[in-house]
Amino acid sequence: MRKWLALGMTVSLAASLAACGTDNGNGGNAGNASASNPPATNSEGGGQAGNAENVEIVFQSWITPNLTAEYYDGLIERFESANPGIKVKRIQPPANEGSPDSYLKTLLASGDFPDVVQNATIQMFVDADALLEIPIDADIEQINNYEAEMIDGKLYNISAIRQPQSLVFYNKKLFAEAGIEATPKTWAELEAAAEKLKAQGITPLLTAGDWTSGFTFSVMTSPTVYKANKEWYADRYDNKVKFTDPDWMEAASYYAGLIEKGYFNKGALSIDYTAVEQEFLKGNGAMYPMGSWFSAAEATAAKDFEVGVFATPTKDGEQYVLGGENAGGYAVSKTSNHPEAAIQFAKFMMLDPEAHKGYLQADALFSNLKEPLKWDMSPLQSEIYELLLNNPPMVGHMNNKVGRVPVAGIQDQYNKVAQNLLLGELDVADGLQSLDDYWDKNNK
Repeated sequence: MRKWLALGMTVSLAASLAACGTDNGNGGNAGNASASNPPATNSEGGGQAGNAENVEIVFQSWITPNLTAEYYDGLIERFESANPGIKVKRIQPPANEGSPDSYLKTLLASGDFPDVVQNATIQMFVDADALLEIPIDADIEQINNYEAEMIDGKLYNISAIRQPQSLVFYNKKLFAEAGIEATPKTWAELEAAAEKLKAQGITPLLTAGDWTSGFTFSVMTSPTVYKANKEWYADRYDNKVKFTDPDWMEAASYYAGLIEKGYFNKGALSIDYTAVEQEFLKGNGAMYPMGSWFSAAEATAAKDFEVGVFATPTKDGEQYVLGGENAGGYAVSKTSNHPEAAIQFAKFMMLDPEAHKGYLQADALFSNLKEPLKWDMSPLQSEIYELLLNNPPMVGHMNNKVGRVPVAGIQDQYNKVAQNLLLGELDVADGLQSLDDYWDKNNK
């Protein structure tokens, strides 16, 4: 979730709004060159989309600890230098948003939808008729499995990444102190490891409030359910499955048991994503369920221990890493006054070789181009890469696609369930029923 789920940086709404025009452009083809040398997007290229002069497009960026404002501004400067007729105005959602969706819905309602958006829930804005169809050209055809992100046979999102999310990072020093010689693969092995850690006065598992609580709940439970049914959300739309079915009940009960046994950090809901990351890097917890982007922060952190990684355990021990392929990318407004320039910028941000490689390295992602671009990986990132070698194609979880994209806003309901479980104020059956109730209410 880019990461698709992370904290933004505060910006006033008034300063963020920028008119993007109202005529319904058709987009056009931004060029037929290969992704390794897209037109007017590489660092040495030039030219202006449609020979336009003094064009300004508005870009909604997604700020995270790894993908900073400075990171985006540097890329924008390079794009503008190569394309002197195009100016890019960057905006960003307020802090503490779990995704840009609420922010973008506000801008859409006010008529100020940006020309280029990043990390949005694509289905939501396709349903709102807000996004432009991306032409399938030689650039797009360089992306593995881009067809899987199509909606009704049309592409609305430019992305070429793999982002594993159901990972558990662990402190090798604390594992050794507790006498844990092998990383857990099954639920039972994880509980046994947690008990050994707790007996040594070590906090076994770390999580936080905000979106992190729902994310942790999802990545610790969903792999067992979704490896058995990779179309689960699609089947939920057809009422073939429910959250209250035995498989989800068993997985959620296992997770609730970890809480009841005191394996999570006390006061987890009083800290946020940024804080819990630092807690782990300070050595204040042994295991940290999180997506691959954490390895970028780990690579530059000062610490006196090594970090390892394993796939989130499943009931039977069979590895299945959840995550995203070709999601969390760049989409273009259907009402942009400058659709060709917007597509050109979106392609640059994802497909320009230097920008693509920099994005992968900044957020610990893996290239999903047919000729993947490689970057210098840290030891921890190499461990993640090894996990992926034996992993089947990923599906999503939480607010990401599992056969289909879930109903809008399901992420917030996951968060509510997870937070109330952490507080000990919710029965598992009631929590899962609330997910079914939310789905049925919002299934339109």
